[in-house]
Amino acid sequence: MHSFLRKPLSYTIIPPPLPTDQSSAQNNYYFTDSPTQDLLAVMEACLHNLYDVRRAHQIFDNLRLQRPGDPVLSARLYNAFIEAYLGMGSTKEPAKRGIWIEDLWMLIDVMEKGTEKVSPTASTYAHAILAWLR
Repeated sequence: MHSFLRKPLSYTIIPPPLPTDQSSAQNNYYFTDSPTQDLLAVMEACLHNLYDVRRAHQIFDNLRLQRPGDPVLSARLYNAFIEAYLGMGSTKEPAKRGIWIEDLWMLIDVMEKGTEKVSPTASTYAHAILAWLR
């Protein structure tokens, strides 16, 4: 324990935010604008326990159209939607399973093609296997 506590601290240095009238790709990477942060929070809340997946889906699609390739649209977010689509098709709306599973496979296909600059992760493939098994 003592050796762990004696390790030197590591620091991450990020650039300071730019004034609101200026913009750069690096600044947008580290500091997302407030409206986008609000939309991400709403999506997370809607996806929690499959509360309102349709609303989250609409917000997600709008963000994907408005900000293609934006770092805010990470693989973690795509995987959260894949998991939600799987949950909707298997538990919450089994009558509409085909629609939800089709959305799931379309999102995985987008990730694999790299058209939106998001690559699939191990979690993506784990959800794909679960979808295939169900």
